[in-house]
This record gives sequence, structure tokens and C-alpha cells, in this order.
Amino acid sequence: MPGRGRTGLTGPDGRCRWRLAWTAAPGECLLSVRATDAEGHTQPLDQSWNRGGFAANLVRRVPVLCLDEDAPV
Repeated sequence: MPGRGRTGLTGPDGRCRWRLAWTAAPGECLLSVRATDAEGHTQPLDQSWNRGGFAANLVRRVPVLCLDEDAPV
């Protein structure tokens, strides 16, 4: 589901925070976060691996499982 969050605001810890209103449907989803700077540069979808994990500048992906309201827990 493509969408746009709000312009990020930097918090006290230096991290950028954002929000996106989303109506979840039951099933598996993959949420992705991709930043774009003021000059229009966007984060790459993937990045070459490096042993130290330095310069982790890529799209973050988080798998989410949305349950039906009536499904047993």
C-alpha cells in the first residue's frame, strides 16, 4: 500500500519520527520506510552488505501480521 507519511520531525534523540494513518486488513503486510531529503535524494531499496553494518542507508522493511477481529488469539 503506497502512502506518504508526514514530514518528519527530529526528536530529542536525533531520530526522525513520522506517522501514517492506515486501515489494516487481515493478512500479512510489509511496511517499508524510505526517506527523501530536501534535495530529492531517496534511500536505495537495497544496499551492499558490509561486515560492520556501517552506513546502513536503505529502505527499512518490517513484516506485520494483521489478525481478523473475530480470530481467536
